[in-house]
Amino acid sequence: MKLNKWLATGYLRNLRIKYKLLLSYMLLISITIAAVTWFSYNKTTKMIERQVAESTDRAFEQANEFITYKLNNVKDVSSMLFMNKELEQILLKSPVNYPLAEQIDDYNRLLDMVRSAQNSREIFSIRLFVNDSGIFAKENSTIFNMKNFKDTWWFKLVLEQNGGLYCRSTYSHDYQDQRGSQQIISCMRTLQTQGFFGDVLGLVSMDVLEDSIYRIIKQTEITDGGEVYLVDREGNVISGLDRKTIGQSLSSTIYFQEIIKGSGDSGYQNLEVNGKASLVTYKKVEGTDWRLIAIIPHEEMMQYSDQIASYMLLLFILATVSAAIMAFFMSGGITRRISLLIQQMKRFEEEKWDVRISVDSKDEIGILQVNFNRMTDNIKRLIMEKYEEEVRKKNAELKALQAQINPHFLYNTLDMIHWLAMKHKAQDISYLVGGLAKFFRLSLSKGKDVISIDDELAHVQIYLDIQNKRFSGSIKVSIEVEQQILEMTTVKLVLQPIVENAILHGIREKENKRGLIRISGQICDGLVLFIVEDDGVGMTEEKMKRLLTGDQGAGYGIKNVNEKLKLYFGDSFGLSYESKEGLGTKVTIRFPAMKHPSEGVS
Repeated sequence: MKLNKWLATGYLRNLRIKYKLLLSYMLLISITIAAVTWFSYNKTTKMIERQVAESTDRAFEQANEFITYKLNNVKDVSSMLFMNKELEQILLKSPVNYPLAEQIDDYNRLLDMVRSAQNSREIFSIRLFVNDSGIFAKENSTIFNMKNFKDTWWFKLVLEQNGGLYCRSTYSHDYQDQRGSQQIISCMRTLQTQGFFGDVLGLVSMDVLEDSIYRIIKQTEITDGGEVYLVDREGNVISGLDRKTIGQSLSSTIYFQEIIKGSGDSGYQNLEVNGKASLVTYKKVEGTDWRLIAIIPHEEMMQYSDQIASYMLLLFILATVSAAIMAFFMSGGITRRISLLIQQMKRFEEEKWDVRISVDSKDEIGILQVNFNRMTDNIKRLIMEKYEEEVRKKNAELKALQAQINPHFLYNTLDMIHWLAMKHKAQDISYLVGGLAKFFRLSLSKGKDVISIDDELAHVQIYLDIQNKRFSGSIKVSIEVEQQILEMTTVKLVLQPIVENAILHGIREKENKRGLIRISGQICDGLVLFIVEDDGVGMTEEKMKRLLTGDQGAGYGIKNVNEKLKLYFGDSFGLSYESKEGLGTKVTIRFPAMKHPSEGVS
């Protein structure tokens, strides 16, 4: 347990990445070799199976070409007879007024046509089935009376082809001459007037010896102990290595049913045939519904498995050695690029801001290089933004300090104090001077930027009292705030510039110069919400925008308040205006609710 912990937390953690990669590669390779050795026999079996299937497919492809070639020759010969106009004219003759001599001449001409077409070495014999219009229909060697075969199943199938070629599966036929009885495959088609659309005049049968197909199948040499069959759509054996199966039906066998159900023209499956595990491969003969089927027992395929397994093991050992060598160089290449990246990071730590890494790939290290360059750009940008932000903050503080001492306001207040002193002697002077002193004390706040809301409200209340003295009580004031809001923190001098703007540019611009200012405050969803409303002259939307941006000198104090709130609390907080000309103005102030650590300025 201690050893495992030491490996996990000590040695492996501190091991260089290059050696970690090498260790990982070697561990993976060792596991792979063990697994390959353990499962080599199974893998060899599958490989042999695939090779046998591919070999069978190639042999079937060759057999398919030979059989297709043979059938195409048969088809070409049948087409010659099908399109022969002379043959059509003879078969069209009516038995009425058909002289015997002419019938004999026509018979000889028919034999000549058949012998001429039969010169193809692919065709063993050609037979004609005609109407009983002439004496040659009774010849029954080369020419037969079609009426005698109209009720046979194969004749009906030929008629269904409508001029197309139909190949009847292997059967035995006695030619009644020196050729004797033969196993043949008959490819037949109708002879019709006007090509494919006329009446049936006869039928031509191209007989191919089954033995010629057998020789093609035998040349495939697919297997010593297996079987190869050529079967039709119904599963009847047309030809095969086992001559006894010719003419028998395989339709009831499991492997034939699986082949018929399977999709595609070729393939292979592992099935049990006659109690033995076997590989069954099949391929459709081009242009027909015939299939070549090979059944190869597994025991025959596996006789070379040990030798192939040895070859595989040797191959995997060589691959392992090669992989280990490649892993060594690859790990070195990867760690070299990581080392370069670390060097550049150290340069950046030394505040060398011009560091840039050349991106030389699109892999993970390349992505790290791209992101490092992007990070350095962002850090440099953030440093500049922070610097500019600090400059803006200092400027805003300076402007706020300047706004705290308004020369015009001080002058008017002192002037008012002078006239009151003359009129009322000393009572009002004492009140105004005391209020003015407290106003400036709250404005300065001992140099602090943030104060309690209680102090902020006291500051604006003093300002309103002094302005009411100045304007003879023409400004009514309503302040309604929740008790808990008084202990919260705010940036100083938030309310006074807004109230001043409401008095000077709202109420004092009315015709009667009288009005009401309502200040309300509450905490909602963790935010402090102040609303300052007046019933002054209001303003246009364009003027509201200029107030917040300070464009063209408009509302410089308002812009300063908005910027201070954003600097201290974030860009999502600050001021928002609602106003209509002649109806007044509503200002909403939003910032986070945070409790002030002290009780205000005494």
